[in-house]
Amino acid sequence: MENQQRSFGEVIKNIRKQRKMTQKMLSQNICSQSVLSRIENDGELPNVLVMAQLCQRLGVTIDQVMQMHSTEIQQVHALIEQMTFFFFHKNYQLLDELLHRPNLLNHLYLDTDLQLYHYYLGSCYFFLHHDSESALKELKRGLSYTFQLDKSNVSATEIQLISCIGSVYEDLRRMDLARQQLKYSLQLFQKMPPERMSNMAAKIFYNYAHFLYSQKEAEEALAIAKQGIMVARKQKSYYYLDDLFLLTGRIYEYLGESSVAKQYFKASADVQYIRTI
Repeated sequence: MENQQRSFGEVIKNIRKQRKMTQKMLSQNICSQSVLSRIENDGELPNVLVMAQLCQRLGVTIDQVMQMHSTEIQQVHALIEQMTFFFFHKNYQLLDELLHRPNLLNHLYLDTDLQLYHYYLGSCYFFLHHDSESALKELKRGLSYTFQLDKSNVSATEIQLISCIGSVYEDLRRMDLARQQLKYSLQLFQKMPPERMSNMAAKIFYNYAHFLYSQKEAEEALAIAKQGIMVARKQKSYYYLDDLFLLTGRIYEYLGESSVAKQYFKASADVQYIRTI
């Protein structure tokens, strides 16, 4: 296996692509896009300040970058992609098996990769094992790797973690904390630039709308659910779209509008069918 030390620029480029960030997204307010391009192609060596800012935005330290190898990055990238595939398709059984592979954590040493590991593990505890206390512990641990209250560039994963923590609080009947976290996650999402949004953002809206519906705040729940449907359609993503249609149907049914509810129930069934093709 190749074990040659790679340049700072080459490793930065690989991590940027792994994070699905463009050069424009990474360089914004740090350096020009052309300067980043030269750095990534070894045409320019960045000063320490620029180097530190680029690493911070990518969720790594300078020491981690200097120790990384191209082959290792590719292997970890493939592993994270497999996890994310199972997570996206809600195949928590296969995801749980992957997360419990021997020595898996030995291959995850970036904060953002460890964050995903605990996010996915917490989700398995919640949806597969129905263990809300363990789920809450793992989700909080995942968030702690990168999140700070005064952080200016909150990631899509951090927002999802905050939302999921709110949902677990709801399951634990800690409603004040649930409302606080769910509302906060939506506020953070609304401040996020469109190019940094995840194709799994609809879950944030579902979680909050589900909470509001459980509190019999039907009108507000309906508005949030419909926003989530719009976000999913705009992103051309099926993630949680069937759940949002189903929830919207239930809200309309609760409001006594059965004919409208049936349309959303049908839409939910249609999306579920499409997801299985």
